[in-house]
Amino acid sequence: MDNSQSQDKACWTREMLHTFCDICIKAIEQGMRPNTHFNKAGWKYVMNCFKDQTGHALTKAQLKNKWDGIKKKIGEYEKG
Repeated sequence: MDNSQSQDKACWTREMLHTFCDICIKAIEQGMRPNTHFNKAGWKYVMNCFKDQTGHALTKAQLKNKWDGIKKKIGEYEKG
């Protein structure tokens, strides 16, 4: 069994989620999401800022999974 699988799921606290959202908002305001997705520089910015602010070095895949999950929950909320 591969030990890397045990590190695939990140454990998120409320503070980490708020920090992640704030970082994503700043990246969007700086033009790092030209369409519907962050560009390469945007993900690098998000990853580096998240590590600097929380001390947790999450992968792009982990952060993208959280991003996609947040978007899904917002869509469900907006539908009522």
